[in-house]
Amino acid sequence: MRTNITTLCFLLVFFLLLTPFNAAASEANSDAAPADVNIDPSGTDAADLLVSEIIGASIYMEGKIYNNEYAMISVTTKNEGDESSEGHIIVALPNNEEILSMEGGGDSVEIYPSGSSIETKDGTKIDSSEYLFVDLVKYGWETGENETLNLKVKPNEGSEEVVYLVRAALKNDATGDYVWYPGILSDSSDVDQQGWYVYKNSLVVSGPPDLIIEDISWEPENPYENENVTFKVTLKNVGLASSGNCSVKCYLNGDEISFSTVSGLEAGSATSFTFNWVPTSSGSMDLKVVVDSEGQFVEFTEENNEKTGILEVISYTTSSSPSSSSPSSTPSSSSPSSSSSSSGSGGGAGGSPELASNVEVKELSQQFVSNGNHAKFVFAKNVTPIAYIEFDPKKTIGKTTTIVETLKGKSTLVTELPSGKVYENTNIWVGNEGTASPENIENAVVGFKVEKTWINSNGVDSSSVKLWKFEDGSWVELSTSQTDEDDDYVYYEADTPGFASFSIMALYPEEDQEGTSLSLKSSIEDKDPKAVSETSGEEESGVADPEAGENNSGSMKKGLLVISILAAVILAGYAISRKRN
Repeated sequence: MRTNITTLCFLLVFFLLLTPFNAAASEANSDAAPADVNIDPSGTDAADLLVSEIIGASIYMEGKIYNNEYAMISVTTKNEGDESSEGHIIVALPNNEEILSMEGGGDSVEIYPSGSSIETKDGTKIDSSEYLFVDLVKYGWETGENETLNLKVKPNEGSEEVVYLVRAALKNDATGDYVWYPGILSDSSDVDQQGWYVYKNSLVVSGPPDLIIEDISWEPENPYENENVTFKVTLKNVGLASSGNCSVKCYLNGDEISFSTVSGLEAGSATSFTFNWVPTSSGSMDLKVVVDSEGQFVEFTEENNEKTGILEVISYTTSSSPSSSSPSSTPSSSSPSSSSSSSGSGGGAGGSPELASNVEVKELSQQFVSNGNHAKFVFAKNVTPIAYIEFDPKKTIGKTTTIVETLKGKSTLVTELPSGKVYENTNIWVGNEGTASPENIENAVVGFKVEKTWINSNGVDSSSVKLWKFEDGSWVELSTSQTDEDDDYVYYEADTPGFASFSIMALYPEEDQEGTSLSLKSSIEDKDPKAVSETSGEEESGVADPEAGENNSGSMKKGLLVISILAAVILAGYAISRKRN
C-alpha cells in the first residue's frame, strides 16, 4: 500500500511539472480593453467640420480689437483623421495690414509679404503676390492634435475693418494629396490670391475718442527764479472718433498754474497751445499736465490723460555767473546747463566707451539730479529692453544725461559672457565718469522688460530671468524680481550697486545656482514614459532585462507551488499509512 501511495505522489508531481503556467499572460488578460472615445470637436465657435476617411480637420476662429490699436486673430486647427506628415494653417490679409507679431505651436511660422514669389493652385508662379499671408507649418500632425496660429495686426489708418482669409491643409499620406479646408464642395465662394477656397472674416474697427498729452516742453529748459518760462503742450486724439471740447490743466507741486480750453479734435489729429509762468523760488518741481480734467466726454481710456515731468528752477545764489547776484538782474547768456551747484560737481552729457560698431541702438534721457530728490530716468521710446533707471543722489550733480545701449554682441569692455541664455547685452552710462559712484548715489535700480515670445521660444521659466553686472573683472548676478507682465512682455526690476555693462539672461536648467540640475518631474517628463518605467523597474529589482525578470518571477512561483503540493501529498500519504497500520 505504501508503494502505491508513493507512486501516486510522484505521478502527481510529474503532471504538475508538465502543466504550463504563465503569470504575466494571466495578469494581462485580467485588464478589460478600453472603450472607444468619441471626441466632440464642435467647440463654442467652431466652423464646419471636414472629415475624410483618412484625414480631416476642424477650424476654430476668433478675433477682437484691443486698445483701439491692434486686432488679435487666433486660428486653431484640429486633425480629426489619421496622423499626417505635414499640415498648414494659412491666414491672408488682402488689405495688407501691418503684422505686429505672430506665433504658433507648429514647427515654423513664415510671413509672405506683398510682392513675394508664390505658386498658385494650378502651379503657376507669381513673382509679385498681391497681398501678404502667414503660413504655419506642422510636421507629424497626430490624430486629435490642435495647432494654433496667433496674429497681432494693426488696422490700416482710417480703415473701418480688418479682413482676413483662413484656410487649412493636411496631407493625406495614403495618397500624397492634401485635404483642404474649406474644400471644393464648400459653400464658400471666396478664394485667395493662390486660388484656394477660404473662409472670409472681418473685424469691425470702431471706438470712442482717446486724448493723450503727446508732448510737453518749456523754454528755457533750466530757468532761473523770477525768469519767465514758456510752456508748450501738444495733445493728440489717438482714438477712433472725434472728441468734444475739453479742458487742460497744468500743476506744479500740486498747485494749478494754468487752465486752458481746447476745441474738439478729429481722430488721429493733434494740436498745441502755450502758456507762460514765472517761478518765484528755486528748486525741483513736479510738473503734471491733465487733459479732459473735468471728464467732459467718454474716452476709450482715462488712464493716459496725464503726463508728468520735473522742472528745475536755478537759484541766483548758487549760479556760477558773477553778474547775476541779484534777483532783479537779467540772467547771463550762458546756458543754465553749464552752471554748477556749490554742493557738488556738475553733471554732463557723459559718453560711452563702447565701440560704436558694436552698438545696435541707443537711447538717452536727461534729468536734473539734486540731493534729497529721487532721480528717475525713463526711456520712453522703448527701443531698448531698459525701461528706466533710478537712484537716490547723495549730492547735487546737476543736469545729467543717461545713456542706454543695446549691443550687437558681447561688450568690448568685458572679457566673457555669463553662462546662460542671453536675451540682450546692454550698457548703462550715467553722467560723466564717477557720477554714479557709491559716494554720489545709493539705492539704484534698473527696470527692464523681456519679450514673452523669447521666453516661450527658448523654453525658459520667466522667474529664471536675471540681470547680471560686469564688475571687477567678473559677472555678478543682481537681485532681480518680476514686477508685471502684459500680452507681450514680462517686466523686471533689479537692484544694482552702479552702472556699466549688463547682460539680461536666463540660467539653463542644469545651471541652477543651488547646484541642482533638472527636477525629478522635469527629468521624467523629458524621457519616454515607457523607458522611464523600464528603468525604474531595473533599478528597484536589480534585473537587467524586464522580460527576463518576469520569466524568473513566474518560474519561482511555479516552483514554490509544486513544492507545496508535493509536501501536502506526502503528508497525506504518510497520515493514511499510519492510520491503516
